Amino acid sequence: MKDEVEADEDLKNKSANDIKAMMGIKTETLAERFVHELRYFKETGKHLDIKNITLCTGSRYDDGYVPDVYWYEGFGRLFVGWFGPGDAGDSLRSRSAVS
Repeated sequence: MKDEVEADEDLKNKSANDIKAMMGIKTETLAERFVHELRYFKETGKHLDIKNITLCTGSRYDDGYVPDVYWYEGFGRLFVGWFGPGDAGDSLRSRSAVS
């Protein structure tokens, strides 16, 4: 993944279903997002996703819902939640894998 604080600008307003329909795009899973957060914090002392939410479209729950992750500075902790597979918005963004 790119070491950008916020998830990919070009993937905002795209739901998990939209991204799945875009063949050939591999996106960050929930497990990868956790590792990414730890590595980024260890290297910089800062957190990812302080303004937006990473929609981990590389992972899905059994019911189709997609995990999301963001840093909530007000509470000083990492939050994990979930959105429906058709949910999209300006602050929801996925992270595409780079090789």
